[in-house]
Amino acid sequence: MALWLNGPFGVGKTTVARELVRTGAVLVDPERLGFVLRRTIGRGRDYQDLAVWRRLTGRQVARQARRHPSIVVAMSVLHPPYLAELLARVPGMTHVLLDAQPETVRARAAADVDDPGARAWRLAQVDRYIAARDVLLAVPGTVLVATDGRDAAQVAEEIRSRTPRP
Repeated sequence: MALWLNGPFGVGKTTVARELVRTGAVLVDPERLGFVLRRTIGRGRDYQDLAVWRRLTGRQVARQARRHPSIVVAMSVLHPPYLAELLARVPGMTHVLLDAQPETVRARAAADVDDPGARAWRLAQVDRYIAARDVLLAVPGTVLVATDGRDAAQVAEEIRSRTPRP
């Protein structure tokens, strides 16, 4: 099982990923590399715009997929060409689009206590997700999972039931 959890910022990707890794999957976090690149070569830019980030992230995820029978990546990639590039680098990766109504995403972002400093930025990204949603849904093999009114365990169980197992 190789899953890329995508969706709006604040939809619950990290929380659902934590639930999925409880059953033995390995969490791969491309943000760490992004933070390093932003500080060194991409000052002031979204690190996803850096081709080196996409290339190295693809390598990192593919390496982990070869080493472990189950991996989970929890990261919003709302620019469809970037997502296609990343998914193409990892054979067998399933794109899972976690979705929620804009009001739900805004409420979750506003209530976040883990990273309150990101609250304003996440709220500002909701419209960006809405604009990209239909194109993200059109990615071949995408599994759409609604998260409205559901906890992480329920969402994780649906993902497990609808995606390939090792």
